[in-house]
Formats: sequence, structure tokens, C-alpha cells
Amino acid sequence: MESLKIVKQYVEGQLNLSSLEIDKNKETYEILKNKSSRDMLDDINLNDALREVTVNERLKIFAESLLELLDTQIKIKESEESEDYKRLCMYLDEFGRDRPIDVQI
Repeated sequence: MESLKIVKQYVEGQLNLSSLEIDKNKETYEILKNKSSRDMLDDINLNDALREVTVNERLKIFAESLLELLDTQIKIKESEESEDYKRLCMYLDEFGRDRPIDVQI
């Protein structure tokens, strides 16, 4: 359970980092795109900024889907560790033992 929470924190950090990178590269892209006279180096930087935006947007989508999966797994683990779930498992075990052998087979 704790390991899932640690992974979730790491993924949230990556999500925040990718959002910052997207914003930074979009700003760079807009500055270079609106520049009146661009040289070859500016064109290369423009393409690099656009590529970085695309890569970080894909990373952001992946991190968001991974966070959803982690949230689901954490909820499952929390429910399995709850007292009600443990009582239900104990009840089902006792109920299974009380049945005759021919019914269990």
C-alpha cells in the first residue's frame, strides 16, 4: 500500500514537471513563431520547442492515465484492508467449513 502511494507521488511529480515543460516550450515556440526575421538557428529551436511540447503532452497523458490506475489500485487495497472486508472473509471461511463434504466437492 505504501509503495503504491510512493509511486503515485512520483507520478504526480512527473505530471507537474511535464506541465511546466509544456508551458515553457509553448512560450518559446510562440516567441520564435512571432519573430519577424528568423535565421536557421531560430528555425531549429522552433522545431525543437514544438517537438518538446508534443513529447511532454504525451508524457502528461500517460501520467494522467497511470494516476487513475494507481488511484483505483489504492482504493482496492484500502477496501481489502478494511475491517468489513476482513469480517466478510472470516464469515465466508466459516460458512464454507460448516457445509457437508459432498456439497463442497
